[in-house]
Amino acid sequence: MRKSIVYVLFLVSLSGYAQQNGYFSLSQYQMNMVNPAHAGVEADKLFSIVSRNQWASIDDGPKTLAMSYSEARNNNVGLGISVISDQIFIEKQTLVTVDFSYKLKMYNEALLYLGLKGGMNSFQANTIPLTSYSNQSDPAQKDLSRLTPNIGVGLYYTHNNFWLSAALPRLFNAKRDEEIALQAQDRVHTYINIGRKIPLPANLAVTPELIYRKASGIDPVVEGIIWGNYQEKVHLGVGFRTASVVSLKFNVALNEMFSFAYSYDTYGSERFSGLQLNAHELGLTIRLKSKAGIEEQIKNETSEEDKAIE
Repeated sequence: MRKSIVYVLFLVSLSGYAQQNGYFSLSQYQMNMVNPAHAGVEADKLFSIVSRNQWASIDDGPKTLAMSYSEARNNNVGLGISVISDQIFIEKQTLVTVDFSYKLKMYNEALLYLGLKGGMNSFQANTIPLTSYSNQSDPAQKDLSRLTPNIGVGLYYTHNNFWLSAALPRLFNAKRDEEIALQAQDRVHTYINIGRKIPLPANLAVTPELIYRKASGIDPVVEGIIWGNYQEKVHLGVGFRTASVVSLKFNVALNEMFSFAYSYDTYGSERFSGLQLNAHELGLTIRLKSKAGIEEQIKNETSEEDKAIE
């Protein structure tokens, strides 16, 4: 009985939310997957991979695997590429995008990054095995496969530990099949992320963060997060999201190159908590420095040593 209820909920959610950009609880560590303005911002060369298993107790529940690479180039330019693979019940899609960003230096050391994203989405769904409750043939019960292009834009502003990120990663609505009137489709998305790091004594810091996500024709998703970190190496966070979702987050910098992150999402509402619709998310980030970046770091460390001697 419980499994039947879960599948009913799953199919209802599928009709409204299917084929939209996957929600990552660890999105702040893979921001250029959503916002092209983040390409090249965090490191000279940045590679990240994230795996999300949503509703882990349900067979064929949503699963997402995403990889991205970005790097800072000369002349204030950043470049990136992202691959996101989603599998939801009978549907599969793979989104491949390339990113371009440009950095503008503003007043009082403030920085503004502008980004442009372009890509292609491969969508597949096999509805033939689904059970039909009518003797008449259903035109929607067929193999669906389509490639749909899309473009997106974004901006990222940062100044004195404050940041604002806004993006429209999909600007076009794209239907999966022209013969079917009611179906999932690519929709225009809006993402807004705002936060500020507040330094505290003893190498501690607290970072409140707010994330807003809206897809055209679908209710928005809002998440408030409180992060605490020690020496920028260990980060612990708790998030409260729309639909009574509670998210526990963890990120640790293993060294200057590698960092590992984990998130656990669960429903806080009694209405859904008994269904065990939990989600697990794992993330790995690799930061590499270019030759120019290493030389700049050595130069800065030498300068600090000279000042200490004086």
